[in-house]
Amino acid sequence: MPGMITADTTRRTFLAGGAALVGAVLAGCTGSSSDDDGGGEATGDSTTSTTATESTVATQEGVGTAVTAADFASLGTCRLTPEQTEGPFYIDAGLERRDITEGRPGHSLQLGIQVVDADCAPISGAVVDVWHCDFDGDYSAFTDGSNGDDDAGPGTTFLRGSQVSGQDGIVEFATNYPGWYTGRAVHIHTKVRLDDSAVLTTQLYFDDDLTDQIHAQDPYAAHGTRDTRNADDSIAGDPAANGNLLATSAVGTGTRGLVVLGIDPDA
Repeated sequence: MPGMITADTTRRTFLAGGAALVGAVLAGCTGSSSDDDGGGEATGDSTTSTTATESTVATQEGVGTAVTAADFASLGTCRLTPEQTEGPFYIDAGLERRDITEGRPGHSLQLGIQVVDADCAPISGAVVDVWHCDFDGDYSAFTDGSNGDDDAGPGTTFLRGSQVSGQDGIVEFATNYPGWYTGRAVHIHTKVRLDDSAVLTTQLYFDDDLTDQIHAQDPYAAHGTRDTRNADDSIAGDPAANGNLLATSAVGTGTRGLVVLGIDPDA
């Protein structure tokens, strides 16, 4: 099917980049703050991470300086990333911004994504959308019924945003570690668009042991113990083999998660 890269697609070994074997190093839990980009307003700032300074994520407590191409080159081999379902909670929010927390509480996550082609060359000008649930399983923009205290709904925009990749193919988001809801492993949705056409829709996953540690802390702990791990998730498959398992490390009092997404620009 045009535009689809399935798990059965022939894998290519690239020269650089990296899909991720996780090194889960955990720092303490902290709340996030969002002094700019808050309230669901777009900033229009599309400066790429290689030209940005530490102010890239300065609005979020507990995370460090901007990611660079060297951070991704150290991850190992990369491969074409398989398509996975968009899910029911996507909207084209039209919010080009790095900090997507809007003050939502949670463990700080510095999310870095590098978009590359079949030759592992960085793709510039790619619009990368991300969206995910908050600490207790709620998605913004929807009354999703994931718990009994759903304070999201139409008009809310937390934990959603997009960035445009520069010449290094990198985008970066200041966000929070996702929570969980029934039947799914902890994940982040992402979509890559070129010239207004989606060339990849997939999901990103976390090491289960790291999730256990973070979810044992506030504000996640009050939501209880999740019911689904990566191996039990009907959508996740094998994130490490597929290349959509985030490589994680401690940064400040939060966590950094990196992944390389391999796309076919002509899909």
